[in-house]
Amino acid sequence: MQDLVNGLLQRSSFGAWDVVLAVIVLVCGWFVSVWARRGVTAALSKWSGLGPSGTNLVARLVRYAILLLTIGIVLTVLGAPLQPVLAAVIIIAAVAFLALRGIAANFGAGLVIQARRPVRIGDAIEIGSASGRIVELTGRSVLLRSSDGRMIRVPNTMLLEGCLVNATESGSVRSEVRARVHAVADLDRLCPAIVRAVDGTTGLHGASPEVFLRTVTPAWTDLTIRFWSTYDDRENARSDVVRAVAEEIGHAGLTCSVSSDPPRFLTALTDEIG
Repeated sequence: MQDLVNGLLQRSSFGAWDVVLAVIVLVCGWFVSVWARRGVTAALSKWSGLGPSGTNLVARLVRYAILLLTIGIVLTVLGAPLQPVLAAVIIIAAVAFLALRGIAANFGAGLVIQARRPVRIGDAIEIGSASGRIVELTGRSVLLRSSDGRMIRVPNTMLLEGCLVNATESGSVRSEVRARVHAVADLDRLCPAIVRAVDGTTGLHGASPEVFLRTVTPAWTDLTIRFWSTYDDRENARSDVVRAVAEEIGHAGLTCSVSSDPPRFLTALTDEIG
């Protein structure tokens, strides 16, 4: 790079008028870049589906391109050979691409998200191991607030490449409660009673509750109770359903274990309640 710069200086011969013209070109290019950025911002804000961050990103890229072109014209006015100038521009562009490849990918994904709008601020989403409600959409990432209050930044590329679940778009989410009931004599009577008890709880939204048999043995029966609620009410709904199921089974004179956690508790309690 140093040899390239030295070669440009050695081959260049310019006078006072060349310097004046170069300054004029530089000033004009600066003002044109500012006006172009404002014009692009106004046009995209009015006609495109991009949000503020995406609009600002495109406007900045347009301005930087004009400034880079202005610098090339200035060097040409000062007598620099065109071929080395183009080589320098290509080298700078290649280095910038390699250095900012990850950032550029996230910015590009941000533009696609702003244009297609698969998610919006306020949506409750799950992407990979992260879940929460969207509080901010930026040019590089999506900011989530999880149910336990943590702030999670998810790169924009993950939203396009990963498996995205938008709970707000579907309107409701499904939850499950597992129950182990001992010495069940009449399942045809118990299962409808559990459905009625769950259906009477508050906070449910969507399809009616369902009860499924998972395991039937002479000693116990494993049940799965499925129900629907809004994303924000899912924790309260699980708690209410666990209580309602336990109370209904207790009213039937049966012993049980009920949990909204994964069914690992079933084997852990096998020997305790017999």
